[in-house]
Amino acid sequence: PLCAPGCGVPPAWAARLGATGFLISKCCLPLFKAKPGKAKRVRTIFSSEQLARLEQEFSRQQYLVGQERCLLASSLHLTEEQVKVWFQNRRIKWRKQSLEQQQAKLAQMG
Repeated sequence: PLCAPGCGVPPAWAARLGATGFLISKCCLPLFKAKPGKAKRVRTIFSSEQLARLEQEFSRQQYLVGQERCLLASSLHLTEEQVKVWFQNRRIKWRKQSLEQQQAKLAQMG
């Protein structure tokens, strides 16, 4: 839960502010000590079905652009920005894993 204990109001996500992907809960508005005009970005929590589909698409191709990204986002009920950022983060994770595997192979070889 993103609300403070004792807030008393269940999180009811008020609105998406423009195309920025920033979400804010009406009940928690006073808790965010952000500068005026700034909203705290809430981390997207993907369902297991969404993650499975995103991983499937990533294994097929590591870069998703244009209409492919639009169609995937639509089918998963996500924004294109969420899909784009997920793919960016997944590529970083993939590169890190690849580097670790290469280092392990080199260590085995001596």
